[in-house]
Amino acid sequence: MARNLSPEEIQVFKDLFDSYDADKGGNISVEEFAKVMSQSPGKAPTEEEVAQIIKEVDLDGDGQINFDEFITMMTGQPYPPPDEEWVKAWKQYEPSLNGSITQSQFRQLLADLGESVNDDEVNKLINNVDGEGKLSFKAFVHFLKTRNLENDILNGYS
Repeated sequence: MARNLSPEEIQVFKDLFDSYDADKGGNISVEEFAKVMSQSPGKAPTEEEVAQIIKEVDLDGDGQINFDEFITMMTGQPYPPPDEEWVKAWKQYEPSLNGSITQSQFRQLLADLGESVNDDEVNKLINNVDGEGKLSFKAFVHFLKTRNLENDILNGYS
């Protein structure tokens, strides 16, 4: 069984992740990863090797490394799946997990989970997703994980 990382260890990984994330977009792109790898001691990997590493680490299939995937890569600890409560709550509004929900459904879903959200958070999230005022399950999970990252750092990663 994998041990929990301490808050200090999480912070070290977060600082390292942030240093790799050159554009501060919250993910490490193939280009950003290739740059870091080319600066490492030893033979620089080819583009194909970098792409293969990303493919192996990129558990959500978006072509980039997010913080959870980075933790998995660095520690070998399993990638934390979406909280089952989040999946169950989402399915009340969109059963397939492949569609999207409206702004009002998103607000109600968060209320169902006991989460509060302000208008700025909703507007920023909804308007950045698809331009249609809707939200995907993947964006919903990313929102909750990002929001809870601070708690992970304070309480230890599990």
